[in-house]
Amino acid sequence: MNITETDLAVASSLYPVLVDCARQEPVRKLTYGALLEEAKARFPGNHAIQMAIPVSLRRRLDVVRLFLTEQKLPDLTSLIVNAGTGEVGSAFGANPEQVRAEVAAFDWSTVSEEFDLHIEGLRKGIAVRSRPKRTRDEAKKVMSAYYIENRAKLPKDIADQRELIIEFLCEGLSPEEAFQSATP
Repeated sequence: MNITETDLAVASSLYPVLVDCARQEPVRKLTYGALLEEAKARFPGNHAIQMAIPVSLRRRLDVVRLFLTEQKLPDLTSLIVNAGTGEVGSAFGANPEQVRAEVAAFDWSTVSEEFDLHIEGLRKGIAVRSRPKRTRDEAKKVMSAYYIENRAKLPKDIADQRELIIEFLCEGLSPEEAFQSATP
């Protein structure tokens, strides 16, 4: 899945709503529309959630599910149901009542910070993917300019790392990042 910044912004607004539903006795099921309404009310300053539509939530819930799967946690998305049937879709792949019982029994207060860290990690991945790639010739020019400007501050043996610096620059790292990453 090619996760976008919008996916992360929306998922980070959906997760707390899902956790609140999981803490209720009995756990509260929501339709996609009701989930979106609650998230919009709770996060009025989040532009991405304010612009979201119910049909786009499945993709954003996949970001939540990715975290839950990686952490081996009960699937909070079992709380989201189709308005027409009142139940999860056939693609859910598990017994939704059993999963909801696991969701209800879990102490969600123990993982709220981990979700934030997960989202932050995914954001860093997006930033790396969106860095402009350079050709080898462009990288050599950028490296040379940075070296000339910062020669006095750089380690004496930095020239030994020339190829590594060029590789980092080609991958889109800034000159500072490339030189720091290549410094032994």
